[in-house]
This record gives sequence, C-alpha cells and structure tokens, in this order.
Amino acid sequence: MPDSLQGQVTAGSLVEVPFREKALTGVVLELTAEPGCEESRVKDILRLLEAEPFFGRKTLMLVEWMVSFYGATWRDTLFAVVPAPVLAQVQRPGKPRGPRRSTLPASIHYPAPSLLDEQRQALKAIRPGEKVLLYGVTGSGKTEVYLHAVEAALQSGRQAIVMVPEVALTPQAVERYRGRLGDTVGVLHSGLTAAERREQWWRLRRGELSVALGTRSAVFAPLQDPALFILDEEHDHSYKQDQTPRYHARQVAVRRAAQTGAAVVLGSATPSLESFYLAQTGYYKLLELSARVTGRKPPPVELVDMRRRPRQLLSQPLVERMRETLARDEQVVLLLNRRGFSSYLQCGLCGHVHKCPHCSISLTFHKQARHLRCHYCGHTTAPPDLCQACSSPELSYRGGGTERLESELATALPGVELARLDRDTTSRAGGHAEILGRFARKEARVLLGTQMVAKGLDFPDVTLVGVINADGGLNLPDFRASERTFQLLTQVAGRAGRGQLEGHVLVQTLDPENACLVSAAQHDYAGFYARELELRRQVGYPPFCRLVRLVVSGTQAEEVEHEALDVARILSARVAQAELLGPAPCPLEKVRGRWRWHLLGRTAKVQELVQGARTYFDQKANNPRSDLQWSVDPDPQDLL
Repeated sequence: MPDSLQGQVTAGSLVEVPFREKALTGVVLELTAEPGCEESRVKDILRLLEAEPFFGRKTLMLVEWMVSFYGATWRDTLFAVVPAPVLAQVQRPGKPRGPRRSTLPASIHYPAPSLLDEQRQALKAIRPGEKVLLYGVTGSGKTEVYLHAVEAALQSGRQAIVMVPEVALTPQAVERYRGRLGDTVGVLHSGLTAAERREQWWRLRRGELSVALGTRSAVFAPLQDPALFILDEEHDHSYKQDQTPRYHARQVAVRRAAQTGAAVVLGSATPSLESFYLAQTGYYKLLELSARVTGRKPPPVELVDMRRRPRQLLSQPLVERMRETLARDEQVVLLLNRRGFSSYLQCGLCGHVHKCPHCSISLTFHKQARHLRCHYCGHTTAPPDLCQACSSPELSYRGGGTERLESELATALPGVELARLDRDTTSRAGGHAEILGRFARKEARVLLGTQMVAKGLDFPDVTLVGVINADGGLNLPDFRASERTFQLLTQVAGRAGRGQLEGHVLVQTLDPENACLVSAAQHDYAGFYARELELRRQVGYPPFCRLVRLVVSGTQAEEVEHEALDVARILSARVAQAELLGPAPCPLEKVRGRWRWHLLGRTAKVQELVQGARTYFDQKANNPRSDLQWSVDPDPQDLL
C-alpha cells in the first residue's frame, strides 16, 4: 500500500493493481504488516476505485462462509454477490451511475384485503430471528401474508428481500408489491437491461429503496439491515445456482438472516421434502394455510388416459373443454414442459435419431426458425434431407413442444388469440411482462408454455388448466423426478379457479394409475410426502443424508474416466465419513464438447468432503497440459 493510500484502504476496498502488463481490479480481504513474499517483489496498489469499502464486513463474512461451504474461489464468490454491470461500471471511474429515478413502470394502487384467521395467525408467528415454513394450498393468500410481513419490517425502520423463482413471475409480483408499498420496491433479476440493473442496485445500496424483489441473486441485495427474507415457491430448484459458486438461495438467506437477526419465510403449496421434514423436526416453524381465500375448494383434476393416442398432443376432451371455457369468455392455461416444435428427428428406416455433435442429446426442431437446435450448447443446423446414418429420405419429426402445440391450437381454436410463454418467446428484455400483460388484459385468451406458466401466476378469469404430457419428467434418472412432477402438476392446477369462478384441470397422461399423478389429482400433498419420505428412507437419500456431487469433465473421454476413478480412490482414503457412489458417466455424458463423469458422496459432514475434493482439485489444477475441469456441488438439485 503506497503512503498516499494509508488510512483509506481497508478490508472490502476495491483497488486497481498491476499484474504483468495489465491493471486488474482486486478486492482487499485483510490488511497485514508482513508482505507475503520478498519485499523487493511487492508492487504498489495503483489506486483506490471506491472511497468507501465496496464489500462490507458482513458481506465478507458471508462470502468467506460460501467459499468454505460451496468449495468455490474467493473471486467467483465475490463476483457472484455483485451484478456484473455494477462491477463493470466501478472499474470505469467517472462513468455516471445511471438515473436516480426508477425506470420501472409506475405502480397502480393495490388495496389490502382483510386477513383471514389463519393468515393473521401466520403473520403473528413471523418474528425476528424465526425460520418459518408457510405451507399453504394454492390460492390461500400466502402473498398477502408476505406483504403484511414486509410492511411490518419497513415500519420498524429496516428492509426486506423477497424472492420468486422465475423472471416470468416478477412483472406480476412487482405490480403487487409496488401497488401496496409504492416506490420503495427495487427489482433485481437477469431480465433487466444492464442500465436498469445498475440503477436498481445503487438505489438499494444508497437506501433509496427498502425492498429488493427478484430471483435467486436478489438474496445478495445490498441492503444495510434486512429484517426479512422471503422465498416464495421455496421448493423450486431454480433457487440453486448451476455454476460456481453453486449456492442455494435458501441456505444463503438463512445464513445472512443470522447476521442481522432477520426472519426467514419459506412459502409453498408443495414444500420440498427436505424443508417439510425440517419443519416437522423443529428446525423451521411450520405454519399452515389450509383453505383458499375465496372459500372454494381446489379445482377438480381429471386424468385423461392417452395410451391409445400416445402421439396426440391435444385430446378430444381437452379441446371440447377449451371451447366451452372460451365460449363463456373465460381463459385457459396449458402446460407442456418442452420447447420447440418437435423433440427429435428420427429415420423411419433405421431408427437413427439426429443428435447434437457436442452433447449427448437429440436436436430439437424449431419450425419458425427452420433449424434443429441443441438446448444445452446452442448448436444449430439446417434439417437434413437424408438420414445421416443410412441416407434414407424417410425422416419424421417426433414428439411435440410448445411451438407445435401453438400450431395445433390455431387449427383447433380458429380465431382465438394465443400467447406462448417459453424461453424462445421471452429472450429479449421485457418479453415476460409483454406476454403476461396481453393475457391479463384478455387480449390473449389462451396462455401456453413451459413450467413458467405453472408458478405463482394469478389471473381470476382462468378457469381451465390443461397439462400436456404429464409423464415427461417422471422417468428422469434423478431421485427427485417424482417430487418435481408432483410439484409441477399441483402448482399449475392451482392456476385454475383463483377468482370467483369454478376451475377445472385436465391432465393428459400415459400412466393414469401412477401414484404420483393420482396424489397430484387429489391435491394430496400429505399422502405423497409420506410415501416419498419412506422411499427416501429405504434408499438413504435426503433428507436422511446430505449429498455432495463431484463432476469431472474434459475433451478426452479416456482421460476423464481415468481422472474420475483417481479422485474416487483418493477421496475414499482421505474422507472416511463419506460413502462414495460411483464414479460413473453422467446421464448427459457429453455437454458442449466435454465428456462428463460424476461421483456422489453421501455424508453427514458435507464440509469435510467438500474441502477434501477442493484440495485435490486445486493440486490438479496446476497441470497446464490438461484441460480437465472439476466442480463441487454440495446438496445438488440436479443429477443429470
């Protein structure tokens, strides 16, 4: 530290430092009187980038815990905490920090209805320092409890963080929260432009906004003294980050709340098995909302047997029900959790399926773009005229996605305005809000889409929900496949009949006797939970243990296999408390040109296994001749 910066640089400061021929941004973690190497080799800090410490003491403590718990680097973790547009701006001193006034739409007043007895009791139980699981059926008024809890936090002079699992849910959530709380609500999610993200982040940091509303990364909102953390739809696996650091927003919220004595509220109609188990064992306080605020029962669910028409997207009962619903000037929501027009292109002569050259997965046909696309690496190619394997022209498009469903609906319901909500239609900024706005204004009568349409949306005129291919996720090689299918079906069924009109749900399935689907049709979370918990107990999976997933990848298949066997051997000797399963090829064995093997550790001591793996990988990373990469994922939500 040069004399000119003495007394100005402290832990958490952002500084510019020389590194060979470059100047890089560095974060000061601590100050020490002793240099870490020969004093003659130590270079001076070039300049201080921010007058005040950019990372506060509590933030550094949180990052230190994340580095240890998730086996990540300081660099990756620090820069996960702050949005990239903000850091890019800090690194260019003198650049204006955007408008001080919000660029988000003006709020519309949203009146507060009277709370029901169960809602009042739940609200009373949300106290500072409490960890609460709010288990409420769809339409039971969980959002109203959240709003009152946030109002209480603001009245105490503190702040609140509210998270939703999908960007698609933020337009309606922003409307609700800003309609009640006014312009105190800031928004943080990846759907904003870079300028909007910078503007919102700085206004939260300066204290101009008191509520941070957003997706997973909003857990890091730069509020000084949050009194409340809310995770709506807490069961959703999108709260888990799929890149280093592989944090779970639920775990980070609990850790951050402990720093400020804040309350944590997890809400869901279908809580994750782990959360419900922890609530039953006392780690979370269990609160229940057992009835819809309208007094109506959840909508009846009818399972439509598709075994005699397996390739058909729309059954006759569903088409007839849609026509009746639309004739009454009501609205329809359809779920098909698959994008594109056709799932794969197959040769009718030899059976060959056209796959991505970089990933172990079939290419999806997108009719509007006229290409085959890989949904993992983005590779695209024109549809071939002949089979790649046998040169036969007998090619056929199999399986259906949302694009094909939209086409068939246009034929079955001529003249009816449709709105499609999936990643293809919402890729540009503001896409979610535009599509949902059309549906809210009834400019579109039918909303179809992937799992985006299943979560949290509240449209009073939706009286019919249809599920296409309910079995799609049941047979994935993941022990949570049944749980996720139950949650998805229950959540999307809850979109029907939320207003004063009766709702109805049709679920098309090839396995109408499946226990998971039957439980979902009966809205029987307790029965599903008890049965699934016993299955987990028998095989020793969470919540009866903790898992750590290690993935090794590289461009040479044999090298990856050898490395996976090596890491399994080393860790078996070093970490006695863990039971190691594998190694084996990942179900998706190749992604983006890299072969993948994984190893699953079953343990009660997550940190011991994470640190053992991290130490091994750090030693291996010094080999410049290898392109091997490793990842450590505590409490993984995805085993593919």
